[in-house]
Amino acid sequence: MSQISLAEALERQPDALAAAVRTLGEQLADPSAWPAPRRPLFVAMGASHAALAACVHRLRTAGIWASRTGCGPVGDADLVVGVSQSGRSAETVATLREAPAERRLAVVNVAPSPLAELAGRVLSCGSVADSKVSTSGFSVTLAALGMLSDVWAGGRPDPVWPTLPGLLAVDLPPVAEQVAGCVAVDVVGGGASLTAAEEGALMLREACRLPATPYETRQYLHGPMESAGPRTAHVIIGGEREAELAAQLAGAGHVTVYVGPCQSAVPRVAVPAIPAVARAILENAVLQRLVAAVAGVRGVPVGEFRFSVGDTKVDSAAAEAV
Repeated sequence: MSQISLAEALERQPDALAAAVRTLGEQLADPSAWPAPRRPLFVAMGASHAALAACVHRLRTAGIWASRTGCGPVGDADLVVGVSQSGRSAETVATLREAPAERRLAVVNVAPSPLAELAGRVLSCGSVADSKVSTSGFSVTLAALGMLSDVWAGGRPDPVWPTLPGLLAVDLPPVAEQVAGCVAVDVVGGGASLTAAEEGALMLREACRLPATPYETRQYLHGPMESAGPRTAHVIIGGEREAELAAQLAGAGHVTVYVGPCQSAVPRVAVPAIPAVARAILENAVLQRLVAAVAGVRGVPVGEFRFSVGDTKVDSAAAEAV
């Protein structure tokens, strides 16, 4: 996978997503080759772990008891799905190795890779070029998970997927300076929108060096929102309950942005009411643009990490996670 700048990745993302949807559609064309599991366990780290929230929500809604983890025992899962954009995440490779070969599946952007080598079956996004703070790679990975979930739950990918690249344009309200001036950000999402909340918070930390915390909406209502103040920004993602929450926070004088399909007097980015996993890609595209703008205001060189961590990636399927 080649690495490009954040600006390049955002500019090229519609074409990258369109190409990946075509590639994934070809791989998923025969539903009989992708039988639905009863209790799938998805394993991933970092951004890929955030992508799993929408997928798990989609499958549980359809009656498939999916779950997700970062690493650890695979338990009684009848299918263990390792998800890694690079295919090199050490913990994901180590966890997938614990599952019997016939119960392994890898979802990757890059193949060949250690994770793809280890898995019995592989769903590949086609090695889409990505920025160091993942953008396009994240979007195509989420598309792979969404299309696979559609096949398991309904026999074929939803017709929305080929239309998605044309919906990626973002009209961001002028909030970057306000968010950049805060000392922390709460990113809140309900249901499948938890994916955008988790990935958005991760990007704010990685790209903007701004402390950010993701919350599921109902959990946020049970106490965490009480720390809201004038120096905390709030990005609220989802439907009617999230729009209500955004209005409540903004009414108290706090920096607030609402992302979703509902009307709101709060600074808002409209996202169409399309199927949940596809909508999560659009929600996250909003966060990507917000993060790029906030990093610019804060003068942070996106992709220049301050800490080098050498034990999170492996070069072979045989390598052990530390």
